[in-house]
Amino acid sequence: MSSIVFICNLALSNIGKSNISDIDEASAEARTCKQFYTHTRDMLLQSHPWRWAGKVDALAEIKNHKANRWDYAYQRPSDCLNIRRVLNQMLQDYVPYEARSVKAGGFNYALEGSIIYCNQSPAYLEYTMRADDPALFPPLFLDALAWHLAVRLAMPLTRDPKIRTDAYQLAVQISGQAAAADANEMRDASDFPAEMMEARRPKGQNDRTE
Repeated sequence: MSSIVFICNLALSNIGKSNISDIDEASAEARTCKQFYTHTRDMLLQSHPWRWAGKVDALAEIKNHKANRWDYAYQRPSDCLNIRRVLNQMLQDYVPYEARSVKAGGFNYALEGSIIYCNQSPAYLEYTMRADDPALFPPLFLDALAWHLAVRLAMPLTRDPKIRTDAYQLAVQISGQAAAADANEMRDASDFPAEMMEARRPKGQNDRTE
């Protein structure tokens, strides 16, 4: 099972540094990993609408200070890193927006700080959550995170710009592969119901008759 220490050690190995045993140990490697890990993880989560990091939750209504423009105000969820769309009902079978047709888009909204304004009640938010459990990370995302973390660690721990540049190039490459794999998975999930219907359709049902 993956862990924060495992990811940090991948990143450290990527720049030729020694592994750590604990994120809170008194080594320069551990202190630097602790400084940059959470920011790097959240940055990568925000960079793509990862299917596995998608969440839909009911919004909690709060006092509306813009009643002249919007009908309702809601509190942005504390674990929301990136808003995908506002819905007027809970999705029974969750499929991310990117895997749906354009007609399945959400409703207009405005975001000010931690407040979401819209004209829907009830309102549900589809968003990218702050996924803090490394056990959730698919292998390609985990590898991309380790390389992006390596970019952050390179200068404080090695002082070598070339190591940082090489790590950055690999980080971009691996994160692109991870995003492509995630997008392909979304398309496969979106196409699955249609394929099932096609498989269940009686043979010759759509055959043209003269």
